[in-house]
Amino acid sequence: MIKIIVLIIFGSIFSRDLEVEFLSEDPWIAGHPWASGIAFDNGITYGLGIYGNSSIGIDSVSDVYVYFSENPDSASYSMVFSSSSFGQQIGIGVFPGSAWDMSDPDNPRRLNLCFFERDDGNLLWDPTSVNGMDLEYLLIMDSDYDSTGSAYDGVDILYSDVQYFCWLKKRIGEDWFSSEPATLTLINKWSFSEFYLESNINSINVYFEHEAQYIEQQEINYYIVRKRLLGQDVWEEQQLNVGVNTYEWEGLSGNQIYEFQVSGYGFSDNELIASDILDIETRQVSYNTELIGFNNTANEVLVGASTYNDIWGYTSSDGKEYALIGTWDGTQIIDISTDPMNPITVGYIPGSYSTHRDIKTYDEYMYIGTEANRADPYLLEETGEYNVIPQGIQVVDLSDPENAELVYEWDGVVQSHNVMEYDGYLYVIGSSQEQSSNGEQSSWGLDDLIILDLNTDPSTPIKVGGWSGEYIHDVCLYEDRLYASMIYTDEVYVFDVSDKTSPQLITQWGGIPNSHACWVSDDGNTLFTASETSSGHILSWDVSDIDNVNFLDEWFPEDGEDWSAHNIFYKNGYIIASYYAWGVQIVNVEDPSNMYTAGYYDTFNFSSPSLYDGAWGVFPYFESDKIIVSDRRTGLYVVDFTLENWSDPNIYGDVNNDNIADILDIMILVNYIVNGDILEEQYDLANINNDDVVDILDIILLINIILE
Repeated sequence: MIKIIVLIIFGSIFSRDLEVEFLSEDPWIAGHPWASGIAFDNGITYGLGIYGNSSIGIDSVSDVYVYFSENPDSASYSMVFSSSSFGQQIGIGVFPGSAWDMSDPDNPRRLNLCFFERDDGNLLWDPTSVNGMDLEYLLIMDSDYDSTGSAYDGVDILYSDVQYFCWLKKRIGEDWFSSEPATLTLINKWSFSEFYLESNINSINVYFEHEAQYIEQQEINYYIVRKRLLGQDVWEEQQLNVGVNTYEWEGLSGNQIYEFQVSGYGFSDNELIASDILDIETRQVSYNTELIGFNNTANEVLVGASTYNDIWGYTSSDGKEYALIGTWDGTQIIDISTDPMNPITVGYIPGSYSTHRDIKTYDEYMYIGTEANRADPYLLEETGEYNVIPQGIQVVDLSDPENAELVYEWDGVVQSHNVMEYDGYLYVIGSSQEQSSNGEQSSWGLDDLIILDLNTDPSTPIKVGGWSGEYIHDVCLYEDRLYASMIYTDEVYVFDVSDKTSPQLITQWGGIPNSHACWVSDDGNTLFTASETSSGHILSWDVSDIDNVNFLDEWFPEDGEDWSAHNIFYKNGYIIASYYAWGVQIVNVEDPSNMYTAGYYDTFNFSSPSLYDGAWGVFPYFESDKIIVSDRRTGLYVVDFTLENWSDPNIYGDVNNDNIADILDIMILVNYIVNGDILEEQYDLANINNDDVVDILDIILLINIILE
C-alpha cells in the first residue's frame, strides 16, 4: 500500500498569536477597538501600531502581567505624553499598578510603563469614559522599571522600545476599580504552520510543524499530542521530542470521530504553543479498490487556484498509457505504464494561468480548453501589469507523447469551460467572454455550444456549427442526441445534432440542482446527472422515450448526503465519479432505478476538507482498466477497481454472462418459464423489461436485441 502525505497549511509564517485576558471578579475594563488592534476587543497591539515604530520586534516581545491596584505602594511612576499634541512629553504621572515580564515565571521582571492623556489631564492613568475618548493610551515598555519615572525623559516615545500599545477604557455598566485583585494578562503563542490529520480505519496520523524553527529550538522542550473521542472530557496524551513532527495513533475504533490537539512546552513546563482542536473520523479509505501509483509533480502555485484540475487518458500506438492532467499553469503528460507504482511525468504543455482546464483526445491529438481566468504572475510581479493570457483550444500532437508538441490553437474563443469529443467532433462549451482582458483579441467563434470538425484534419479544428440561447456547463452525447447540463437553471437541455451545422433544441427538463455534468448508458436509455453543490447527488433518468423522461433514482455516498458530486462517466454498468472530498466513487447502475456503491478510493482523507476539496476528475476508459483520478491538491492517483469482471461489457440480455446475447440466453428464459429453473444471479438479468416478472415479454425483447 502506498501512503500519501499532504500538507494542509494553517496560519502564516512567523505570526504570533496574542491572547489577552482580564482576570477579576467584575469585568470593569475593556479594550477600545481601533485600526491596528489585534487582541482584547481589538484594543491592544504590538509595538505602536500605526502611531510609530518600535525597536522591539514581534518575535522579541515578552509575556506580560499587568496588576491593577489602588494601593499607592503598588503604583508605577510613568512618563506621560500628550494625546492632543501627539507624543509631546507632559511630565511624570502615576499608573495604578505595575507590569511584569513573565518570561521566567519564577523570576518576573518589573517593566516601565508610559501613557498618554489629553493636555488638560490629571497625570493619573484613569480612562473612565465608556467611549474611549479619554485617549489615555497605555504603553508597556521593554526596559527595567525605574522608580523615578524619568526613564523616558527626553525620549521620542514614537521611536522607542514599546512592547504593547493598549487603548483601554471602562466597560459599560461597570464601576472603575469595582473589584480587586485585577490582572491583565498578555500571553504570546506561536502558531503551527502545518497541523493536519490523516485518517485510516483504525489509526490517525498527526502532522505538525512550528512556524519558526529557530524559535522552536530556543524555546520548546517537548510536545504533547492529545487525543479523545468527540464528546469526551478526558484527553489521552503522548509526549514527543522536539524534531519529531508526526505521530501515528493506532488501535482506534473504526467509524468514530476523534479530536486531536498539539501543544509545545518550554523548559519550565509552561505551554508556549497550542494548535486548534481538529476532529476527524476513522474510516475506510478504500473499498474494492487498490492504489497502484501516485504523482504530484506540478509547479508551485503562484495564483489563486488549486494545483490540479481536469484529467483524461491517452494510449499511444505502442500500447503505453498516459494520464493527461490539467494544472494551474498547463497540462502534464504522465506515463503510467512503464512503472505503474511510480508514474513518471514525461511532458508538459504550458497554458494560460487558470482555475479550470478541460482535456479530451481524438486520433493522436489532445485538445485543451481553459477558463483562462488568472493574471500572469510573473508579469504582475515584474511590472505590476494585470494581464490574463487568452487561450482558445490548444491542439497537441501526441504521436510521440514523451515529445508532445503544441501544433495549433483554435482562437475562436478567448476562454472556455469544457470540451467534449464524440465521433470526430469537438464540442466547446462555457465560452462567454467576448474579448480578452486587454481587449486585443476577440471571440470571433463565440456560441453557447460550439461544434468543431476534427475528422477533416484533427490538427486544425474548424468550426462547423453552433447554438446560442443559454449558458451550457457540460455536455454528453449518444448517437445524434446531445445532453447539455444547464448549471444556472437546474436543467438538462436535449439537442438533435444530426446536422452539425444547426443543432436543434428538442426538449428540456428540470429538477437537477446545479446541473453540472452528465453521461449516458451504453444503450442510450439512461442519463445520469451530477449536481455540483452542497447536497449535490447523482441522479438517474429514463430517457428511452425522450418525450416522456422519468426520474429513476438518487445516489450519494454513505454519510455524504451534504457533499457534492463533480464529474461522472459510465462504463459497463458502473458510474465512475469524481466526488470531491469523497474521492473517486464507483456506483453500480446495472439497474439504474436502484443504484448502489460498488467501490471507492478516498483521495482526500484529511481533516477539515471544504466542499470542493478532493477529486476533480476521473478517467476509466483504459483497456488495462486502470482508473486515473485528479485530486485538486494532491495530484494524480492510479487506482485499480478490484471487483471481479467489472470491466466485462454490460450486454443487455446477456443472461448467462458470456459477453454475448444469443440463443443460449433465450434457452435460459424458456427453461425458467417452463420448469421454474434459473440461477438467482440470472433472474434479474432475465427480467429484461424490468417488470419483476420473467415471461414471454422478456423473450420477445431478447429476440429483438439479438436481431438488432
